[in-house]
Amino acid sequence: MQIKIVSWNVNSIRARLPLVLEFIDSRNPDILCMQETKVEDPLFPKEEFEKLGYNVAIFGQKRFNGVATLSKLPFKEVQPYIFNNDMNHRRTLITKIKDFTIINLYFPNGQAPDTEAFRYKIDFIYRLKDFLVKHYSNKDNLIILGDFNVAMEEIDVYDKEEMDGKIGFHPEERKALRELYNFGFIDLFRVFNKEKAFSWWDYRAGAFWKDIGLRIDYIWATQPMAEKCVECYIDKSFRRKKKPSDHAPVVAVFELEGEL
Repeated sequence: MQIKIVSWNVNSIRARLPLVLEFIDSRNPDILCMQETKVEDPLFPKEEFEKLGYNVAIFGQKRFNGVATLSKLPFKEVQPYIFNNDMNHRRTLITKIKDFTIINLYFPNGQAPDTEAFRYKIDFIYRLKDFLVKHYSNKDNLIILGDFNVAMEEIDVYDKEEMDGKIGFHPEERKALRELYNFGFIDLFRVFNKEKAFSWWDYRAGAFWKDIGLRIDYIWATQPMAEKCVECYIDKSFRRKKKPSDHAPVVAVFELEGEL
């Protein structure tokens, strides 16, 4: 069977609900992982997705952050997680489906390199790496995905000289992300696409239409899961829609044994 897994920073699920429903209707994802839902759990439009046949796992907060995972397959486990209780940001949602685990992540933005927010961002990445080392192996069927808010390689930015040292492409961020990657992940988009490509474009100054963007949204898999991936791409068409998110969905298709 084939399973289509999508990661998408929707930039407010309530503002983007019609667009998300349109995406589901036209793309029919089996699993949709959303970030920056920006809504408390009781106000999440859960019923809209349940009537479409999705199981819904949510971990949100008012106005900021928030993650949600929709799955046509039943959840075996659902574990919301906070890496820093002092911040209490809802950024991490772990779900086990069939024999694989998906960790849906919304990394901190970091604001600017000389801020406490930047230190929190770096700390978040290293805490995530420590968590993975403690609880998982790179031999497990593991996927981590979401808005990582860091472009890891030069090919992932529109202009490396312009971006050098700035938030989203700062050397310290890139080093931390590379160490996370070295847990044993494979960047599925890069397996199938070698060209410069982006997943986020600023709303301002027509950045999308000028293709001034960053690739900061990822689907990473350990080798056992990566071997099952047959396709991975960025669906830019939904960034062209009216009132879009500033992010485009990232799509990965896996060939798995058994039936849905």
